[in-house]
Parts: sequence; C-alpha cells; structure tokens
Amino acid sequence: MGLTSLVGRDELLGSLAGTVRQGARLVTLSGAGGVGKTRLALALLHRMADDFDLSAVVHLADLNPSEDATTAVGQSIVTALGVADHQSQSTPVEVLLDHLQGKRVLLVLDNAEHILDPVADVVIALLTEVPQLSVITTTRHRLDLPPERVVAVPPVSIPEANATPEQARGSEAMELLLDRAAATGFPAVREGTAAWEAVVELARWSGGLPLVIELIAAQMGVLGPEKTLQRLDGGRLLATTARRAQPHHRTLTQALDVSWDLCSPEQRRLWARLAVFSGGFDLEAAEEVCGEDVLPLLAGLVRHSVLTVGGDGRYQQLQPLRGYGLRHLDEFGETDQLREKHCHWVRRLVATGAAEWFGSGELTWLARIHRELPNIRAAVNWCVATKDAETGLGIVTDVIRTRAHFFAAFQRTVLAWADDLLALEPAEPTLTRMTAHTSLAFTLIALGDKECSVHHRDRYWELARGLGAESAPQVLFVEGCHLVLSLGDTSGLPLLRQARDAFRAVGARGDGHMAAHLLSAGAGLLGVTEIADAASADLLADAESHGAPWARTWALWVLGLPAHSRPRYLLHECLPAQIEMGDRWGSTWTVEASAWWRARIGEPEAAARLLGGCVGLQQRHGVGLGGLIPFQRQRQQAERRIVAAIGAAAFRAAYTEGTRLTAEEVYDLALRPIDAPGELRADVVVAPLTATEQKVAKLVAAGRSNGQIAEELHVSKRTVETHVGRMLAKLHFTNRTQLATWYGTQGSDG
Repeated sequence: MGLTSLVGRDELLGSLAGTVRQGARLVTLSGAGGVGKTRLALALLHRMADDFDLSAVVHLADLNPSEDATTAVGQSIVTALGVADHQSQSTPVEVLLDHLQGKRVLLVLDNAEHILDPVADVVIALLTEVPQLSVITTTRHRLDLPPERVVAVPPVSIPEANATPEQARGSEAMELLLDRAAATGFPAVREGTAAWEAVVELARWSGGLPLVIELIAAQMGVLGPEKTLQRLDGGRLLATTARRAQPHHRTLTQALDVSWDLCSPEQRRLWARLAVFSGGFDLEAAEEVCGEDVLPLLAGLVRHSVLTVGGDGRYQQLQPLRGYGLRHLDEFGETDQLREKHCHWVRRLVATGAAEWFGSGELTWLARIHRELPNIRAAVNWCVATKDAETGLGIVTDVIRTRAHFFAAFQRTVLAWADDLLALEPAEPTLTRMTAHTSLAFTLIALGDKECSVHHRDRYWELARGLGAESAPQVLFVEGCHLVLSLGDTSGLPLLRQARDAFRAVGARGDGHMAAHLLSAGAGLLGVTEIADAASADLLADAESHGAPWARTWALWVLGLPAHSRPRYLLHECLPAQIEMGDRWGSTWTVEASAWWRARIGEPEAAARLLGGCVGLQQRHGVGLGGLIPFQRQRQQAERRIVAAIGAAAFRAAYTEGTRLTAEEVYDLALRPIDAPGELRADVVVAPLTATEQKVAKLVAAGRSNGQIAEELHVSKRTVETHVGRMLAKLHFTNRTQLATWYGTQGSDG
C-alpha cells in the first residue's frame, strides 16, 4: 500500500474500472517512479473485488532476476491467491491453470519492470488458458503483449503560475500537500504570507508526484515551507513566480536527497542498513541486524516518511526509498557486512522456529515463517551468491522442520532454494548437507513424489555412510517414512519409533513429535493394532501437554484410524479446527478419513460423495494422496465396501456428485453427524467429555439456556456455545434435546 491518500484519481479510477468491465484483460499502468501506480492499482482492486471470484495483489519488487524468475513469478501468484500448491510434479503455472479454470479472477502484478520477460511469459500463458482472468500490471515499461492496454498514470494537477489562493487550493497537488502536512501536525498556513507562497511553490515543484509530496510534507514539519523550498531548489530561491516543475526523475531524486539531508548521520546510516530487509521487519530484527538503540532512530525515519509502521509493529519501506538506501549502503562500504548480518539473523530466526514451534506458539511460528519468506529468500540468494551452501542449507532445513511449507503450501519454493544451494561447488560431505537431503526427501515423500525422493535418498545414504551417521535420527525418520508411506511396509515402524525416541533424547521435541505422528499414522493405517494404540495415545498426550493446537488436530485424526482396537470418531472436533486455522492440507486428509468411516459404518452414499469431494479438494488445495500407499489401500477398501452396498452405478453417480461440490459443501457433508440412532455403533467410541463439558451438559439437562449457563459458570455465551457444539460433535448428536436426554441416562460417566 502506498503512503499517500488517493487524491485526484476518481475519474481515472472510474475509467479503469469501466475498461476492465468492458473486457480488457491486460491493463498496464505505466508512469514515473512515485506517480502512484501501486496505490491506484490497489484502489482499483478494492473497488472491483466484488466483480470477481478471486482477487489478489502480487508484489514482484523483491524477486531476483537472476533466479528462475518465471517460476518465482508463478509461485508468487500462487501464494498471493492462497492456492495450496502441494504438488511437486506441477509447475506453478500449471497449478494456476488448473485452479483458476471457471473462475473470474483479477490479479494486480506490482513493480514488474525488472523482470518484464518472465512476467510476460506467465501472463500470456494464464490469459490464453483462463478466459475470465484480468490482469493489472504496474511498471515503468510495457509488457508488449498483444492484448495489452497501456494507461499512462499522470501526475496529479499542480497550481498554475500566479494562481490565486482559491485556484491553488483547487489543484490536487496542493490538496494532497496540505492534507499530509496537517497529518504530520504542521499548523495551517495563512494565505497571502510568505509561507503560503512557499507551499504553493512546493506543490508546483513536486511535479504532481504523490510520493514526492509525501516527502515534502514530512520535510516541512522539520524546516518549514520556505527552507524546504530552498533545500529542494539547491539553495537557489528563484525570483520569478513562473517556476517550472522539474522533470519527474529529477524531482524524485532531489526529494529523496533532501529527506536524506534532513536525517541525522545516524538516521542516514540506519536508512541504508534497513534496506537489506525484504518485505519488512520488526524492532527486534532491526536491532540485531543494524545495531542496538535503533528505536529513536526508527521513530525519526517514520516522521520523515522514510518508513511506515503498522499496528503490529512491523516496519515497511517503499521500493524507491529502499533502492535509494541500498545505493548509499554501497557508498558506505557496508553492503557485504549488512547482508551477512541479515543472513545470520534469518539463520537464527528459522533455527529458533524449528526448535520451538512445538508448543502453544505453534500457529504464531507458522505465520511468522510465512510472513518472513521475502527475507528468507533474500538470505538464501545471498548464500548462493557467496557460495555459502552450509548456511543456506541450514536455513532451508530449518524451514522444513517448522512444517510451515506444508501449512502455507510453499514446498516448491523450498525445493528450488535447495536445488540452487546443492548445485554449489565444492559439495562438501557435511552433516548439514546430509540433513538437507533427508529433509528434502521427506518433503517429496509426503507429497507422494516417490521418483524425485529417490535422488535425495541416494545422496543422504552416501553421505551418512561417509560420515558414520547411518543411525542418525533424521536418517531413521526418513527411511521409516519411505517404507511406510511410499511402500506400505510395516518394517518402517520400528525405525520411526527409534527416530522418535532419539529426537526426544536430544531435546528435539518438534522433530520427535513428527516422528511420533508418522509412527501413529503408519501403524493405524497399516493394521498394527498394538503399535497404533500405544503410539496414538502417546501422540495425543504429547500434543496436549505442549499445548500445540495444529499438532493436536493431527493427533485426533490418527485416533480414528482403523487399526486401533477401539477407534474413536473425533473428526467432528478435528475438522472445524483445521478449517479455522486455514489448514487445507490437514482438512483434505480429514475429509478422506471421514469417507472411510462412513463406508465402514454403513453410510455408502455419503461415503461415495465424500470420496468424490475429497478429489475435488485435492485439486483445489494441491494436496495429492495418490502417491501414499496406505491411503491408496484405505480408499480402495472404502470403494469396495460402497460398491458391495449400493452397486457400481450408484457409487459412480454419488462419487461424481461429490466432485462437483464446493469446498464448503464438502466440509458440511463431512461434518454431518454419524447416523447412529439409539446406541452408538459398537465400533464407534465417543471421546470423553472434559470436566467443563460435563458441567455444561448437566446444566443443559437441567433446562438452562446458553445465556443462563454463561452467567452461572462466569464465562461468555460464546464460550458456552463452543462447548455445546463440541459435545454435539463428540456424541454425534444434532440438538440440545438429544444431549440432555443422553446426560439424563449417562450422567457424568459419559
């Protein structure tokens, strides 16, 4: 988002909206730096969002032209649209072509000038295959594609020479300057004074560039209008009132120069140093990379409009300001030093996340790793440029250990980073390199990409033998995953148990939990009851004792797998939490498991629709279960049960119906109560109620309303509603009357 208010753009904004609505599929907003292309594009997106099924802004400024820019552009669009791309076999463009079919989509591709060819390649591929796609690009240069309509974004209007005060106020530049000056606390300027004349001249001098006006407003708060004008004009206050606006490139440069001059030496150096951050930073990051005691300096840079700070305390720098800072960082001779410090900050951040994610801060860590992807990418690119494979591979490995790449679906990005780092010479046989290969092999195994995982398995075994690390827990873990998931071989279960225990012994609690999860899931899917019962109980206790919400949903999921001696149907509790968290990977697995359950308990039509619906979810969410042998076996068994119950034709009809359901309709179907009138079926065991749920159930049975229960228990009504909803899900009831009747016969023993 730009820094300035959107002044003087109503007519242009309306014209652009009309152009898009009339069928323009590629509109390029061109113009000088600082003219407000980004702000205009975002306003257009906001105005037209309701006309489209999907819309997103894609920030391209930080993409490196030297990397595989076409893939990077495609992946940036995937991420911005929230498309879960879990398929390593598909390119980002292929994922988009599949996901966007039949949808009305509006994309804003911002700051494309440094990677015009890759952007053009992606745009033309998408426009050719997605007929309801419209693209807005902001760039100083056109893409030169056949459907492109180039709209030059003009500066806002400036006062005429010798304008009266009323005429001057009617100019957009003057309106914007006075508005922004007032926002900084600058007092109103009286007409007819020298200060007023200076303000008018500043509006004219700006050339109508909104970013320049923003900077001038900040400078006025320090110098006043007259001294600001003197500084901007190089110290020459012209005698004539017919001052001409400067060329735009010169105007922006001079405005930045004056802002630079107004900063103290310490603020200037910090401005330059902060430019190494990509995508923003917080106070802690600035202190670690740029030096201690930066808070007062940051406040000064915010006052000078060099930085913006959000309500979450995160600082941002517009691209022209960041580029200006990077040029000065070179002049200071500090570029390499600051890039190294930034890289080490990223290294520490992801290492801490890998070590600490398993706990109550799990969702916070997942969000933070995702938010810092631009900074992580910048650090990895620096490692590639400096041939520091060891540090870069450590970063990539720890990102994988946080599992954020599964949650936020950027596996392809991580795999591409690793490829670049592993290609560096010399390829030293280190433990870091071996661990990187194990992490990449695990990612590919989980994606069902058996063929690509083989290369990394071969490499980590070669390195493990050379390093004497054949029994390292990360090797045991991935070998166990390979045997269980890729081959459906129960001989992998002891390896997973050894890995779990070894990770826990060295304090790697998150890694230990992942091994425990795969052990529980593998045993539950492959029919090893004794291991499934013990491992699943251990997994749930581990997740709950650490207060890890996402991990707990997976622990609930495995408790319903068929190999357990008493499978517990907890998917009604698991799925809502996954949906609320935005976990498309886990929710897809849960819908699949719900289909297996319903096939087992005699609900063949619902099971068939859910199987079809899960295929639709896999396509929408980019999750592939086909390459995982245990999943294949469970699905095939469910299909056999359904066909035996209703016949092949009815199965195909219900299955096809399921593939046409929306994601929300699939979720609703999966969340319908299990059809078990009277007593629950023998093979369905209800999760026990918590102590608080028992209190609420007792009061429901006593006829209390949710509001009355809230007052009695001293909690909010929403909390009571949540408890009631969870009990209905656990007990497979549909209303409070069933819950009250059940409690009357079961009491607190339920």
